[in-house]
Amino acid sequence: MGHSFAISLHPELAATSRPLHQIAFFGRSLPHYQGIWESLAPLVAEHPLIAPAMADLGLYHTVHTEQYMAALAMLAEGQRPEPPPRLSTECAGLAFALPAYQYALGGMCAAIDQMRVGTLDCAYCCGLGGHHAAADRGHGYCLLNPLAAAARYAQGLGFRRVLLIDWDIHHGDGTQAIFAGDPTVYHISIHSAFDLYMATQGGLQAATTAAAAAAGHCNIPVRDDRMPSDIAERLGLPGQIFSGQQSIPALAQALERLPWQPDLIGIFSGYDAHRDDCGAHITGWQNEDFRTLTRLALGAARRAGCPLLSVHGGGYAPAVTVAAALSHIATLAESEGISSTHHIS
Repeated sequence: MGHSFAISLHPELAATSRPLHQIAFFGRSLPHYQGIWESLAPLVAEHPLIAPAMADLGLYHTVHTEQYMAALAMLAEGQRPEPPPRLSTECAGLAFALPAYQYALGGMCAAIDQMRVGTLDCAYCCGLGGHHAAADRGHGYCLLNPLAAAARYAQGLGFRRVLLIDWDIHHGDGTQAIFAGDPTVYHISIHSAFDLYMATQGGLQAATTAAAAAAGHCNIPVRDDRMPSDIAERLGLPGQIFSGQQSIPALAQALERLPWQPDLIGIFSGYDAHRDDCGAHITGWQNEDFRTLTRLALGAARRAGCPLLSVHGGGYAPAVTVAAALSHIATLAESEGISSTHHIS
């Protein structure tokens, strides 16, 4: 008999190809995530665990280019590929964490395997960030895109239409780019419309409602309430801008207007949108809001009769991130029979 909910959370998620103290990470990179996972683990010990599984690195080739993957492999061996891969400063050292990325994707694939045979309805999988990683580029602590690769893996098992929901405070630009023009994957991202970091990456235009519509997806850009109401017009950004109060209702509306009923729902559950992290004056979300977001995603899963796979996203304040993650996980664990009517081909 299977479980309705399970978690992938284990020490191997921080596996590296050389000792941690020998790797020069930047900012809130793998050690930061590792600290959050270690704090979270004893608090979710009551839930069934998905056994550690190391995915073949080749699964990442379904969403990343051969040249990019080859360059990362060279970096992992201490070599200098020419030309070097396109990586931002935040990705420093992460090539030595390719094993961690394999374990992150392995946990997701193990969950999807159980969903395929009907022994699991819902899962929460920890791992390094991924939503900024595009096919040939990494930035914002995202070297590879595990959720995107998991979506392709699921499609190979018959989950033909995959809905991805991203409520990290930063735009899921890498995921949007990977699946641009793909009618089998629909990506919804709620994010800060005028994030300074994303501006340095040239991402404000890509984060607009217009850019998402052109790519066949859905963006919900949220304005900082300290900015003038016509800031988008001043910056020459097209499309609609939402207030923090409108953000969750906008997601509810987007979930009511999906292009099709999904066979699988994936969530990139970022907690940096919390008001005590990066979300102040933007989303302004509190823990109860993450419960509401989770219930909306579960509602979409129930309507479609499909399973739901959530993965751990960003969060810069550890205590805030852990508390918000617990709200999300508790709500997921309360779900019952969300995929009982689901049939895949």
